[in-house]
Amino acid sequence: MSMSTAKQINKYLDEMLALQAESKKVEAEVDGRKKLINQQTGEKVTKKQVLEMAEAEINLIKNDLNKITNNGKNIKGVFDNVYYVNDVIQDKLLVQNSFN
Repeated sequence: MSMSTAKQINKYLDEMLALQAESKKVEAEVDGRKKLINQQTGEKVTKKQVLEMAEAEINLIKNDLNKITNNGKNIKGVFDNVYYVNDVIQDKLLVQNSFN
């Protein structure tokens, strides 16, 4: 696997974390009786539908990750490259900025 594969995996993981964080935020802050607007279609949706859509997106990401890693079998050694540095603070900032 190449470094670009590591970047692709990180991109998917960042997307998944952002969706999970947004789902938790919706779960905690949105009244279940309130109708929301789907940003892509403009139609009114329920809190349950929003959470189901997020879960479906997360499942798609998991499927994509499984494809590029051969169900995790081809991942060994990708992230232990001495030149690879995972900046945890940068990851947190990216997730925070995606919601602002």
